[in-house]
Amino acid sequence: MSKSVVIYGGGVAGAVLATQLAKHANVQLVSPLDYFEVPMAMPRVAVQSDYAHQAVIPFHSFLKDVDFIHGKLERFTGETGHVVSADGTERTIEADISILATGSRYPSDLIRPIEGSTKDRHAAFKSTHGAIEAAHKILLVGGGPVGIELAGEISESFPGKSVTLVESSSEVLKGTSRKTANHAVKVLQQRGVKFILGERVLWPEPSSSQKAEAGQAKLSSGAVVEYDLIIWCIGGKPNTDYMQQDLAHLLDARGYIAVEETFQMKGKNNVFALGDIAGIDEVKKALYVRGHVKTVAHNVQQLLKSPQARLKSYKPKTNDTMMLVTLGSGGGVADIPPVGTVKANWFARMAKAKTMLVPMYRKALGASAKA
Repeated sequence: MSKSVVIYGGGVAGAVLATQLAKHANVQLVSPLDYFEVPMAMPRVAVQSDYAHQAVIPFHSFLKDVDFIHGKLERFTGETGHVVSADGTERTIEADISILATGSRYPSDLIRPIEGSTKDRHAAFKSTHGAIEAAHKILLVGGGPVGIELAGEISESFPGKSVTLVESSSEVLKGTSRKTANHAVKVLQQRGVKFILGERVLWPEPSSSQKAEAGQAKLSSGAVVEYDLIIWCIGGKPNTDYMQQDLAHLLDARGYIAVEETFQMKGKNNVFALGDIAGIDEVKKALYVRGHVKTVAHNVQQLLKSPQARLKSYKPKTNDTMMLVTLGSGGGVADIPPVGTVKANWFARMAKAKTMLVPMYRKALGASAKA
């Protein structure tokens, strides 16, 4: 295999692509983390920190035919990537095909850290579990899937806690139907979770800390919410700062990369960008990334054979309301078009809530069934 592929980012898109493309080219994977983490499992691991041994998978345990580089992409020119390794050394990487799968960056390291080791991640989850256990009044900021699922996990595992969720818009779970969102709210309210909608948290500012430190949150209305622990569950922003120096013209106002329907970067046939950073007309949902990966894997394999190969196009899931939200290990609620809202806990438990998709991803990556 004389052709080379470099993948920047080791999340759902990057890690799966690396395992698939290693059969067809010499593959390098660059990530500031030395592990893959099943992102859907984070709310579960926050309350059951031992589950991190299954959900956090070191790259060395499954990337058998991939050259892993523990480092951060600082600059991308379109032809080369300038990487700063975890030990501080710098290197320039070139390949026949480059794939950008750098995902999002979040205010809270609980959702996804920007760098670190497997050991660091285990310690962080253990610390978060301890903070949740120690706190009586817990404030969650953000009413997307992360905030709702974390409220579900906490209210299930620690029913005596006072949990309040603040969301800046007038509704939670924007990416799905109102019937589905309202059912999730109803279930959580029955467990004692309080919702404050249409309010912004002005103070304190977002922090990555998950330490149980008492404080007061000031809301946009002037109201004050007391807490022992505050967890920021607000959405992320595309991690594309490495484009600013040479390719800023390919970023929109929000930082998404302009791509063709094939996920090729505009004007760069040998560069692909997918996942959270792709500027396509669909809500950013992890379940869509599988379609991105399938399209890019096919197109890269075709380009490796011939620069004139015919490539597949991806059709964005515009206005699609599909979503499965867990409310703890016992179940949840789903919106499955064209069926609609599915409230049966057994369905949510079977589809996601029991394992938070960890076994599915371990199998897709070729990792052993158990750590």
